[in-house]
Formats: sequence, structure tokens, C-alpha cells
Amino acid sequence: MKKVGVKTEAISEAGDLLKPSNFFSVTKLDDVAGCLKYQGKPKTLKDIDNAIRQGVEES
Repeated sequence: MKKVGVKTEAISEAGDLLKPSNFFSVTKLDDVAGCLKYQGKPKTLKDIDNAIRQGVEES
């Protein structure tokens, strides 16, 4: 049976410090900026406030 856990790495320079290993490779903004594109009418502050309010009411 496999156990799910967090990979860690020991840092000896800082004493006995354990920190989580990076799960993802280092990326640049140019590598992921394409997912930020939005095509459509810009949202107003009122639209954003209403969406937040609706989310709060649902939770």
C-alpha cells in the first residue's frame, strides 16, 4: 500500500531544516501567460462584487 506524502529536502546550511521539494520545474511568465488571455467583455467592479457576494452566499 502506498502512502501519500510530501517530498522533502534537508538543508544542512540552516541546521536541521526540512522543506518541501519543488513539485514543478521552474517556469517563466512567457511559458504560462497564454492561459491568462480573456476574450469577452471586460468585467466591471460591480460584476466582480456580485460574483464574490454570490460565492459567499453559496458557501
